[in-house]
Amino acid sequence: MTVEQITAAMGALGLYDGRNTPAVHDEVAAQFGSADIYRVRLLNSLLGSVQREAMLADEIEMDEENEYGVWEEQLKSAGAYDDTVAQTTFVRWQTRRASLPMEVLARFEDTGPLPAATANASEALLVLLDAFRALHVAYQADDVQAAAAQTELLERAKESLQAAIQNTDRMLDLLKGMGR
Repeated sequence: MTVEQITAAMGALGLYDGRNTPAVHDEVAAQFGSADIYRVRLLNSLLGSVQREAMLADEIEMDEENEYGVWEEQLKSAGAYDDTVAQTTFVRWQTRRASLPMEVLARFEDTGPLPAATANASEALLVLLDAFRALHVAYQADDVQAAAAQTELLERAKESLQAAIQNTDRMLDLLKGMGR
């Protein structure tokens, strides 16, 4: 998508009222350091708005079949519907984006152990998704060595899960110390 297409989509959704010329877009891109960064920022602005709407829409009651149907629509739109590797890549991307704020928060010790536990669990999930994708590819190729090589990833995921448990235990100890 071009910057003009993105801003047109945003305009159609009422998220953008500018009528920027290519020269204005170039000027804004220069302020961000490059046309690619400007484009990514616009796409993420559009994505955030659409995700907010999807989040609000997801609050309606649905049976399991419709919930799965909603997810199928997202996979189809993302070009990942009928490809396990593409689905795993897409889910990993979503997980990374969702967990990034907690990783940043966990860097500050005064936030306590729960953000760290969340960041640890997120890291474990990302690594498990990497291992799942690699194992799927290895099994499809009947590559036993590639499958066996995923042991390292699984060990890393286990360590992250153990760290999440340790940080959760730290939080439980803090709460118990408060007279709970």
